[in-house]
Amino acid sequence: MLLEQLLIQPIRRIDLIQPWRAAGKKVGVVADSLLAGAMAIHFADSALIFRSPLRFARCQTGTVIGVRSSGAPLTLGYRFDVVPSEDVDGLFAACEPRLSLTPDQWSGLRRVGKAESVFLRADLSCLGSDYLLRLRLLDRGWCSVSYRPDLDGVIELSPESARAEVPLVVVNSPADELGWLHPASEYPFVLDGLYWRTAHPRDWPWSLAKGLQSQPAGDQYRETMQRALSARFTQHDRLRDRLSVLRCAVQVKGVPDGLLEEISTRVQPRLA
Repeated sequence: MLLEQLLIQPIRRIDLIQPWRAAGKKVGVVADSLLAGAMAIHFADSALIFRSPLRFARCQTGTVIGVRSSGAPLTLGYRFDVVPSEDVDGLFAACEPRLSLTPDQWSGLRRVGKAESVFLRADLSCLGSDYLLRLRLLDRGWCSVSYRPDLDGVIELSPESARAEVPLVVVNSPADELGWLHPASEYPFVLDGLYWRTAHPRDWPWSLAKGLQSQPAGDQYRETMQRALSARFTQHDRLRDRLSVLRCAVQVKGVPDGLLEEISTRVQPRLA
């Protein structure tokens, strides 16, 4: 494994890249877990980085750790590497938002005594059909790093092998968590030969928008929103992949109930 050079080193900080941002909740934290699209655990001069393939790679294969009896590769789901600590900023320079935490700010993680957070040991574990990396820390016992495609492909750092249960996610704007589901998120597409900047009604062709003034929430609205969002997800591979594996409960302003689930069953994910 790549981690031998980091053993018996203190952890300086953790960078959360694209941390979970549920409304009214602490950024990056759900229950006892830290959730983010990517993470970097910084040591003295090196960093252990974890990246979500769903968000940061064209290939959806995580780091290979073995071979199954069928001959298929066995992976962790996410990608992980050890890089010089100063290289982390360059790897994620264009990624926002970001949050840095010291070990004492790992809210909810079990702490034993007041010793420094020193990385002692690493091994692999299995939870159901999923494999994950376990890290043994001097003052916190075992922590695990797992991949959550059901939560929009986030990396989860948790005590032992715990998994965060996420309640209903309410998306009121593109700036919210899962904001890419919102009609106003700026992923342009072409529908019926016309360019649509977003799927929000304010960006619909004038003839459609005018016809819906008398039925703002009727069948025609639902049909138009369904066609617009289907076109968006069909024409943006990464969004289509993210929608196909999303499993948490979501309520999106301006999107009729059940419509996203309907679209998810219709569009074919790329995931390759």
